[in-house]
Amino acid sequence: MLATPTRRCLGPGVVSGILERSKSDPPLGRCGVIGSDRALLGVYKGFGAAAVAATVRHEELVGRPMEIGNDYLPHGSWADFEPAAMRRLQLDPWRAWRDERPGSRFVYGVPLLVDGCEGAFARGVAGDFDASYERAARALVAAGHSDALVRLGWEPNNRAIGPWQATDDPAGYAALFRHVVGVFRATPGASFTFELSSALGLQPGRRLCAFADYYPGDAYVDWLGMNAFDLRWGDPTMSPADRWSWIRSQEAGLDAHVAFVRARGKRNVCSEWGLYRGGDVFAGGGDDPYYIDRMTEYFSWGEVAYQSYFDHDWGGGTLAEFPAGQAAYVRRFG
Repeated sequence: MLATPTRRCLGPGVVSGILERSKSDPPLGRCGVIGSDRALLGVYKGFGAAAVAATVRHEELVGRPMEIGNDYLPHGSWADFEPAAMRRLQLDPWRAWRDERPGSRFVYGVPLLVDGCEGAFARGVAGDFDASYERAARALVAAGHSDALVRLGWEPNNRAIGPWQATDDPAGYAALFRHVVGVFRATPGASFTFELSSALGLQPGRRLCAFADYYPGDAYVDWLGMNAFDLRWGDPTMSPADRWSWIRSQEAGLDAHVAFVRARGKRNVCSEWGLYRGGDVFAGGGDDPYYIDRMTEYFSWGEVAYQSYFDHDWGGGTLAEFPAGQAAYVRRFG
């Protein structure tokens, strides 16, 4: 049975006090776009209104407001792109959250394709799905997220990510990314920022062999992200230091990503990172404060504009399961 982690108990009204103080904070600067050299702080807590409430609880834990709200549009079918449902379930609750946090930003993962349309990049480029892309873009603008950071087709180098995975057709992925950017930019009132975020590493035996294979081009990508979890597939014996070295130095690891970001002259971001429990084939490091400390350093030397801890259980656990890791997180970011 896991030990109960220590939680910073702020009491009634303290979050609102934190938010009041944040209104006088300097605007975002070099790394965070909004006055300091640190990365903007965010967290992913799941879907929609429940995630908004969980984000507020996370703010109570760290004792400061988040500057990034983070959510994903589902990809079960094109019906998920219906504007009324998008607004009711996700966009309006996040707008209310942002209204209490001046200067905050909203990161929204938008799938390039939905289930049943696996690899249908050519159809997308031909305009077959434009009505859905247009509805999603208009919903964002109408809900007050015209400045959203749009993560189109995240983790294309991960074969298991979804119907837009690019490992079999990286050129097709890049072409559809360019097309959807064009559709979103054509939306009246839009001033979106577009992020291409990858997963660590490359998968052998696929057509995708390098970042450049699926890169849509400088005119279509504003920010480049790398998702980096504390795991080493199939090798549970690694020490925290060796696992971190592998996270950095593997092919298409953090070091290669930063080099690519700088070569392209883009902003570096980290939309997903987090601890991962041990005991399965992912071979996570479990309660590993060493990883928290190294990621904190990476956000500095990698000049990361924003970072968002993935605190939703996709198989690897949540921050609350790792007392030492959570303590390190609060110490670093609280």
